[in-house]
Amino acid sequence: MRGISWILIYSLSIVFGAFSVRGYAQEIVLHTVHLPPRIIDASILPPSARFPNAGDVYGSDVDILRAAYATQGISVRIELHPWKRVMRDVEEGLVLGAVSCRQVPVRETFAYFSSPLSESMNAFVTRLGYLDVENANLDILTRFDVAAVNGWSQTNILQDAGISYSSVTGLEQGINLILRRNQDIFMTERDSALFEAHQMGVADKLSFYDVKGLGLDHYAVCFSKRYPDAQKWRDILNDGLKELDRSGKRDEIFKQYGLSFAP
Repeated sequence: MRGISWILIYSLSIVFGAFSVRGYAQEIVLHTVHLPPRIIDASILPPSARFPNAGDVYGSDVDILRAAYATQGISVRIELHPWKRVMRDVEEGLVLGAVSCRQVPVRETFAYFSSPLSESMNAFVTRLGYLDVENANLDILTRFDVAAVNGWSQTNILQDAGISYSSVTGLEQGINLILRRNQDIFMTERDSALFEAHQMGVADKLSFYDVKGLGLDHYAVCFSKRYPDAQKWRDILNDGLKELDRSGKRDEIFKQYGLSFAP
């Protein structure tokens, strides 16, 4: 009987050890910034009755991230910090990763990227009807005063194209510059800017032009190459995202936020 007990204990230790290696029944921490509708700080924008379990941070990307990891037995805690600090900490290996990131070349040097959580277009935001062009592409920007959010991927695009721009701290400031100051075009991410404009009550005063030639932007989780087991956590998330697509859960989440996604 004693021998059987030891065999049972040994067998259970192997089973639980396997679960530990895979990372099940654990909590991970990822960092981000308030970026509605993808990431929403509930203290800034309290959730409606449609999101009864929102917690301190919610949003389409956050909900998809948590749902994907949940299929693999992992819980996720989200911490909010300024985006430049988040990217610095990912680069230096001080944190596991950040959500949501575009896979731009400057980040590929220090981060692994998951499969996309969501997608959107780059857009030029202007006063209503300001641009009279057939193709809204980067080439036209040389004729205008341009603004972009400091640290966001649009600044990399503009720098690579040799286009000068003014930095703003966020979407609200960028939209206000378009409406009330001397800026002509605010280049940013379309869905987030449209969401913010509705929150500000100024969407009917703005025009949104999808930028031609850049294609869709894919928003993923970037995992620090200098953080232990980063690739493992990336792979577990990718497995979870496949589960969401098989079950149709990802589509359900997007519909809650009025968005869509083509895997």
